[in-house]
Amino acid sequence: MNRLSFLIQFLVLAGIAMAQNTDGWTTFNNGALWITPSGDTVQAHAPGFLYDGGRWWMVGEDRTPGRLADVNLYSSDDLRHWHFERKVITLPLPDVEESRMIERAKILRSPSTGQYIIWCHWEAPDYRASESASFVADSIIGPYTPVFRGRPMGIKARDCNVFVDNDGTAYFIATTNENRDLGLFRLSDDYTRAVSHTVLFPGERREAPVIVRIGDTYHMLTSACTGWAPNQCKYARSYSLTNGWTPLTPVGDATCYRTQPAAVVTIRGTKKTTYLYVGDRWKDPTLFESKTIVFPITFPNDAPCRFQPADTFRVNLRTGEVNTNS
Repeated sequence: MNRLSFLIQFLVLAGIAMAQNTDGWTTFNNGALWITPSGDTVQAHAPGFLYDGGRWWMVGEDRTPGRLADVNLYSSDDLRHWHFERKVITLPLPDVEESRMIERAKILRSPSTGQYIIWCHWEAPDYRASESASFVADSIIGPYTPVFRGRPMGIKARDCNVFVDNDGTAYFIATTNENRDLGLFRLSDDYTRAVSHTVLFPGERREAPVIVRIGDTYHMLTSACTGWAPNQCKYARSYSLTNGWTPLTPVGDATCYRTQPAAVVTIRGTKKTTYLYVGDRWKDPTLFESKTIVFPITFPNDAPCRFQPADTFRVNLRTGEVNTNS
């Protein structure tokens, strides 16, 4: 390494170290690509998050040109600076002859087995397969092996997410019925298979579902089915996962600030609990360069959620405090 290259690398790493403030504050600057300490672009689109072993973990789609949307795993101490761990699912799988791709990988840990499970949309290039898949590993960094591949309970399923309730019961939620409905699938104790199914919002044509529970209330965000183009996010809440949801209500601006919902991350701080909305800004300008956008979100009692979009903001992962005046 020549002196100039060494100096550049030193300055980059020093900048990252300074950004990861030891007082617990993390700064988010929205609109730029996330870069690893080694200088590589973070490829974890439509991300799923898990806090485990004192660290944050993120899985997501590798949209590198020429890939079939493999699944990458990253780890972080501050939710912003991500270290590449490894490619945990690589396509094509050895036993699969037909072309397949993975979308919206999400990660869980089953308390009954201690194993880690990745659920995803398991699809053919023409979207006719309409299947899902679960992969399991004894360690969070893998290797992950497929357990289930197919239509959960025989039902066509596409765009998806996962949710774990306070009692440890896990759910897989996906667009069903040719994208007309949302299907809520309760998972087995080991989180690898669907064991029951409930239709939600029939005929509403919603996708990108995100569920978060606060107290006794379940909150859900969804987008419309418009491909890679952003659209109006809608919100609903209920005291039960399987029934009683309020009508879908538009929230945010007409394009959800040019994003599609991916997750809501909960920060349980010493002073307050804070919620961060995570969205994908697809094709910005290419699929490979799609951005991850993060900003605070609040859930008032008996009212729709409220976004707090900000180009730059700070969150303290220790206390839960947020500063949007950075």
